[in-house]
Amino acid sequence: MKIGVIGIGATGGYISAMLCKSNENVYVISSGETMNAIKNKGIILKSETNDKLVVYPKLVTDDASEAGIMDIVFVCVKEYSLKNAAKAISPMVDNHTLVIPIINGVDGGSKLYSYLGKGKVAEAAMYIVSKVESPGVIKCADKNRKIIISASKERKIYKKRLEEIYNVLTKAEIICEVRKDAEVISWEKHMFNYAFNVTDSYYTASSNKILDDDEKFNTFCNLAKECERVGRAKGINLSKNIYNTTINILRKLYSKNTAPVNNHMSIGKNFELQRFCEEVYRMGQEVGILTPYSKEAYNKLKVL
Repeated sequence: MKIGVIGIGATGGYISAMLCKSNENVYVISSGETMNAIKNKGIILKSETNDKLVVYPKLVTDDASEAGIMDIVFVCVKEYSLKNAAKAISPMVDNHTLVIPIINGVDGGSKLYSYLGKGKVAEAAMYIVSKVESPGVIKCADKNRKIIISASKERKIYKKRLEEIYNVLTKAEIICEVRKDAEVISWEKHMFNYAFNVTDSYYTASSNKILDDDEKFNTFCNLAKECERVGRAKGINLSKNIYNTTINILRKLYSKNTAPVNNHMSIGKNFELQRFCEEVYRMGQEVGILTPYSKEAYNKLKVL
């Protein structure tokens, strides 16, 4: 089986390394420093105790046409890079290729298919705590790693293909669940990430500062509510208590004093948050939901 991966960051690097360890034929699409580092030293996956796994993909290239058609492709890029990623992987994808988008945000599968126009594009969400230490070097927490995959209502995928990806990931020791609601999981994950990261960047405030300040906490709550209302208006079957769950996640972070994103805000991170705010505002307009906090946050982040 031929498996392609584009986006060798904290998530794509982990997936690639585990699939290589499982002796799958892995074809990595990368460029620049990351491509050169992997060609020379392989993908290095570190555990929390700094144990190292060093693996070498079948091919590392910036030209997908060198790899040929894949059976499975993982797309692990930022939402704002999705269109370019679709163009890059197009030579690897035909109508039988199963494409798994692992991205921040929501509607990843629908967005990717709108750019790619072919392949069996699934919906997916992933839970993982990992980071890039240097190009091609990934450090990953030992627990709470899981991929959830489902077909889309608009894009049918045969059960056999979903079983295929489940077996591949399970063999690679990546926990996988094939469900009917990966889109719901993406929205529920996004609801917290959206409210927290936007509030965090808007005020330069960690979790305890958000909870200790009425204005900041009110902003967090209203951003979460806007995201929830838009999701429900779009027909996403969010959990009944998702808002309370989102607040509870913030409370759990309180004692950890999570470092503010804005202290090391990159241009890419700022742009990603702008896109998220703009998207919630746009989707709100489409379904008749007012999102004043998202609109205000977008306008501020745009000039940072």
